[in-house]
Amino acid sequence: MADVDLVDRARLALNFYNDALADHRQRICKNTSALGALVLVPFVVTHLLGGRWLMAGVNLVLVTLLAATAWLMHRGRPPPLPFWLLGVALVSGVLVSVLKQGMPGILWSYPALFICYFILPRRVAMVLGALLTVGVTAACALALEPALAMRVFVSLAFVMTMINVVLNVVGDLQQALVAQTITDPLTGAYNRRHMESQLGACVATAEAGPPVESLLVIDIDHFKRINDTHGHDVGDEVLRKVVTAVALRKRRSDLLFRMGGEEFLLLLPGATLGQAQQIAEELRQRLAHAELLPGESITVSIGVSALRQGQTADAWVKSADTALYRAKRSGRNRVALAEAEVD
Repeated sequence: MADVDLVDRARLALNFYNDALADHRQRICKNTSALGALVLVPFVVTHLLGGRWLMAGVNLVLVTLLAATAWLMHRGRPPPLPFWLLGVALVSGVLVSVLKQGMPGILWSYPALFICYFILPRRVAMVLGALLTVGVTAACALALEPALAMRVFVSLAFVMTMINVVLNVVGDLQQALVAQTITDPLTGAYNRRHMESQLGACVATAEAGPPVESLLVIDIDHFKRINDTHGHDVGDEVLRKVVTAVALRKRRSDLLFRMGGEEFLLLLPGATLGQAQQIAEELRQRLAHAELLPGESITVSIGVSALRQGQTADAWVKSADTALYRAKRSGRNRVALAEAEVD
């Protein structure tokens, strides 16, 4: 258990799965491949003129692969080789260059390290970066001298560490920006924009087969009276406590959105109508017994609707909303199913 905990902490510290460049990698790979091919062409010519046939061949292979990759990606086609294999070829080329040329080859290891982190997923880049660091150090010790090899190892390790630090900062800022974009600032629930996106995705998925998706529309009973009696600060606190209480009951896959005011929507992926009704009733009881406002009982009314094939997202939400208002007209603090599903 201690070893597992240590591994998990190391992954957390490295942000092993936080790949900040993932959404931009295709464009980065295309541009990097084109630039790399152009940069290496003069070296192919120089090695040929100098009679260094092995180095000329290695560089020519890299130029060909990079140029083909850039052209195919520009045409919207997959590259000739997986990028991890291209990374392996790049690292191998650097090692050959160190063994054959010494110091000039070592200089190529630094841009190669950056390229690996730009064109490959974070975890793959870490592995290749470690192999590059160890391999270049060993090649340097063989081709030059151990003292220089140690300096190369330290400098490469430092550069690799700094790349990870920068990517961690970029990833954290990216996540914070995304959170601000999709989160309601008052309650911490997802906002209406994200709700519309997720509901649209559910409807699109449902076109491929019978949907198994349900949602709850939850409204706090007599919320206006809470604001009028205790003030908006207390009302805001009640909203936050409702979100916390729902979060404690919902499943990991469920998504809670604030629709506006005191109305929330809980999306239940993979839940049948019967399961959604059960969850709604448990939530209603939990909130009725929760201490949302000292000295007062706060209740909610809930409308439940399951997605039907061919139904739009707006129609799906409206059916649950209609059920909600029927629950309110029936006396509040209750759960109601959409009429089409009752029939």
